[in-house]
Amino acid sequence: MFASINDATLHYRSDGEGPPVVFLHGLGGSANIWHGVMAAMTQHHHCVAMDLRGHGRSSGAGRFSIEGFAKDVEGLVRHLELPAITLVGHSMGSLVAQQLAHRRQDLVSHLVLVGAISQFEPATSEAYRARAQQVEDDGLDGLVDAWLAGAVSPQTHALQSGATGLLRELFLRNDPASYAKATRALAEAPSIRRDELGQPTLILTGAHDRSTPLAMSEELHRSIPVSRVEVLPDVAHWSPVEAPGRIAASILEFLT
Repeated sequence: MFASINDATLHYRSDGEGPPVVFLHGLGGSANIWHGVMAAMTQHHHCVAMDLRGHGRSSGAGRFSIEGFAKDVEGLVRHLELPAITLVGHSMGSLVAQQLAHRRQDLVSHLVLVGAISQFEPATSEAYRARAQQVEDDGLDGLVDAWLAGAVSPQTHALQSGATGLLRELFLRNDPASYAKATRALAEAPSIRRDELGQPTLILTGAHDRSTPLAMSEELHRSIPVSRVEVLPDVAHWSPVEAPGRIAASILEFLT
């Protein structure tokens, strides 16, 4: 399904009945990374997953920013006339989720942050800017193998090679110009007062996650007043693809 939001055409998936849960993917992802999680949750919840601007099947006009992504999410929630939502964000999507939850506490009742980002050191931000430039100059082919090596755990590489191959295809399907703009948006992500987040928050991190390691989740836990951390064994950063059943079970338990 598609909706015209903030001068963009945004693609989203919607299924199930019950209290609404909205899913946001990370940099270079799409709504489809949540396929398995949604399949396990639609018996109990109305699940909505969207392609952020410039990702998946959503259009990519204009400048990208974390604040802009959050306004797009808010626009889709209004378009669908949803009551207060549980907002689930992966990686870059976790920053978008935090941004919206801070600005619209009436709109977001619960937060789930998966492979979550707290803040980047200057060197990391600069590395993302360099990645954006590399993609603009040379495209995505030169990045994909190094990206994929750390995207999932050694166990997933060994036992779920089909899923790993689909992740590779997902990455290469990105429009390079849109991917570069999103990468710069990530590098320039604004800080927020996380101590002002009033929502109960579940923070899920993969035991093998090198992109957003446990220390980053613990930093979020210390700064978000009502929060807890759960470590997922045998997975890395793209845990929604690696372990959808475990993530769904954790979210359902959190919301019960």
